[in-house]
Amino acid sequence: MEIGESVVKAVILHQVGNRLREEPLVLADECFAITDSISNVILGGYLRGIVSSKNQYMLSHESDMALNDVAHHTLGFFSKKISFEDLSKNLATHLYSSAHHPNIASGDLFVILFDKLKVGDVYRSAIGIYKSESKQQYLSARIDGKTQQLEVSSGINPDLIDKGALIVDGSDIIYAIDRLSSRTKYWVDDFLMAKQIPNESTKSAIATELIEKVRENIESPLARQEFCREVIALCSDKEKVLGEEIREVSEKYVSPDVWDNELNRLVERKGLVDTKDISVSSKSLQTKLNRIFNRINLGTDISLII
Repeated sequence: MEIGESVVKAVILHQVGNRLREEPLVLADECFAITDSISNVILGGYLRGIVSSKNQYMLSHESDMALNDVAHHTLGFFSKKISFEDLSKNLATHLYSSAHHPNIASGDLFVILFDKLKVGDVYRSAIGIYKSESKQQYLSARIDGKTQQLEVSSGINPDLIDKGALIVDGSDIIYAIDRLSSRTKYWVDDFLMAKQIPNESTKSAIATELIEKVRENIESPLARQEFCREVIALCSDKEKVLGEEIREVSEKYVSPDVWDNELNRLVERKGLVDTKDISVSSKSLQTKLNRIFNRINLGTDISLII
């Protein structure tokens, strides 16, 4: 996707409190007036800051995709059944109802309509949803003749996205960010109901964890050593290691169910789109495996590093 020609068509701001703390949801009726300088700041921060392969997700639902609120509301707008203002209110109301923990911070919800995002040879529109939960302080200087004065002001930094999502018309792939996910995970799990599309880093982590789980299921110490040697050998003289190659080696030492069960468990735990195809960098995988294979567990909280 190319975003170099993208433009900002509309911006609206709602204030979303935490319903469990009885904080209000304040909905705006009108969009902001957009100047060129405001548009450039939004494009440089909110759009460029979210479009990345590491932020790719897919909306989902446990039973029926038609019941995914974000997908339902954005489709209603893209099919011209509802206005942009109504779309933004629906999204804000859904976010307000998605708060299931009192520690979820209140904040400002920006809903932005982008246009002229190029997907292939087609220009498409997109809806950006950004919740700001933290404000930063800035210093500004005011000079009047020989008098100089510093002032402190607070505001939202579009280059530092707290929570964001970009839904592109006609695309199954969305982009999402949750910088504060270590505190609460409701943005991706409850509001978007999205699963991450594994990127290179994620696939490498999955492959490493799978190998470690297979090794733990091998009872014989000698067989474990042989398994480690075979897996390391896969990383020699090639740029990529396929998950199927690792699986074939694993099934010499454990039953096929071990690989399948552990893969399904990891995909579910990490909130990933189901994937059977794993391809990882040989160099990266070998570095991680050397750290794992050089560690021998001797007992509870006791390990020997070779």
